[in-house]
Amino acid sequence: MVSSPMYDRLMKFVEGVEESRKLSGYDTEHSMIIAGMGMMSASVSHFKEYQGFEGQTGEAIDGWIDQTQQRYSSERQGYVTGTEHYVEGRRLLMHAAEDAKLLSPTLLDKATEAMRGLAQVVIPVAKHMGPIGEPINTIATTGAAYVDAIEAQANAQREAAATAILQRVNDEAQKLADQLQAHTEQVAAFTTGLSNVEIPPTNGPSTPSVSNQLNQGNMWVSPHEAGVYGASRDDDYGRSDLRGQGSGLYADGYDEGGPISDRVMSSKRIPNQYISEGELGSRLNPVTDPQDLMDIDLLHTRVNGDRHANGVIGGHTPASPVDRDHPLWRLNGGPATESSTAGRLGGAGVLSAGALGLRGSARMGSAASIMGRAGGVGTGVGSSAGSTALRTGSYSGAGFGKYTPPAPAGATGAGANRTSGVTGTSGASGANGAGSSAAGGRAQGAGGFMGAGGAGAGGKKDEKKAQRRRYTPFCFEDDDELPEGYVNPLSQTYGSDKDLSPAPRKDDGWDPGQW
Repeated sequence: MVSSPMYDRLMKFVEGVEESRKLSGYDTEHSMIIAGMGMMSASVSHFKEYQGFEGQTGEAIDGWIDQTQQRYSSERQGYVTGTEHYVEGRRLLMHAAEDAKLLSPTLLDKATEAMRGLAQVVIPVAKHMGPIGEPINTIATTGAAYVDAIEAQANAQREAAATAILQRVNDEAQKLADQLQAHTEQVAAFTTGLSNVEIPPTNGPSTPSVSNQLNQGNMWVSPHEAGVYGASRDDDYGRSDLRGQGSGLYADGYDEGGPISDRVMSSKRIPNQYISEGELGSRLNPVTDPQDLMDIDLLHTRVNGDRHANGVIGGHTPASPVDRDHPLWRLNGGPATESSTAGRLGGAGVLSAGALGLRGSARMGSAASIMGRAGGVGTGVGSSAGSTALRTGSYSGAGFGKYTPPAPAGATGAGANRTSGVTGTSGASGANGAGSSAAGGRAQGAGGFMGAGGAGAGGKKDEKKAQRRRYTPFCFEDDDELPEGYVNPLSQTYGSDKDLSPAPRKDDGWDPGQW
């Protein structure tokens, strides 16, 4: 089953916070204490006004009363400052619980889960050159591998978010405890030093507005005050600005529809370019192991879309597991049923150590890894196909939108596997991806692979074999060099030599490169 220890621990914490809400029943006691202090100060002021003595005696009595008032004011301020720590502690728990409840209890949405049975899912990657100069920008995978990989990455992102919430609570609670301890010692020293009246520090952890409310007798534990937690209900704990198309989390956005789609459709279509048919990641040999996809940030990648120069039309983006109010949950039909997703990763195999050891950017790394295998690579060493969990990358940053791919399995040095390192450079993204190629890549120009030389005996011979007798079916979408206005005669003429007619000058959708 999917292991979520930090999320489970966080939910236990939330249950405990629910019990702490009973503390609100004692809020009236604070009002009574403030009222009592006010009455005490008023009595002393009344005595000063009507004490009736004049001369040196009257002046001495007034001095004693002023000193008493100063002490009362100091004791009141010490009490209010200590109460601020209590209020901020309660607010900290409240904010953490609300933040935790915005994490989705379900990792997959209905639309993502429904893709499990698809024969093929098209994943875009950065423009890249393969080992023999082939340009690619697309990887094909099965629906099952895609959904399994999504589930693993969603779990990793939710675990990172749960860990961050718990860590924030621990850090801020410890700071409050340390500050309260120091404040308590100062107040104790003040109350015992009757001959030397000193007002204790007034800089408590709360804002001036909260301090004013406490001074008026109101226990102000509002969810709209960020307090020491640093976020509040007003912006959904930092999520509000991350739900739009322009948040920066989704490079290709997600399905807009309407006028935006019309604008995108009017721009030039970007055809999908796969590696040679038969190689891993091609349409005839889609990726079937979800571990192969772990170098791609699938949670923020729009798949199965129609790419154009101005954007993407259609396609699918999974809903965010760290924001249950994100629009994608609604667009994707809501959360999937737990029965369809429970235990999905229990027996998922992990790719062998040398197959896809990647580092670098998500999309570029995946392209590099698949291209590396295309050069003719074995399975490497240290196969871990019997592993019970996928090795996912890590999420961090705002909205947990920064993805760091996992380190290669068993990679402890240059000799960790049989494959040579491969570095791909993209002019557009500046990303590097480390792949695996037993043949050792050749420099293929800008954006190509730069291998470390032949890794293992027979490298050049294997490369020559790979270039011979390789069948690559021609597809119109693979050719960007058709002249403007080109019409494919085979796609738009029919009949015999007696009834042939000129090709109609309209786009019938058959050949996307004709206009």
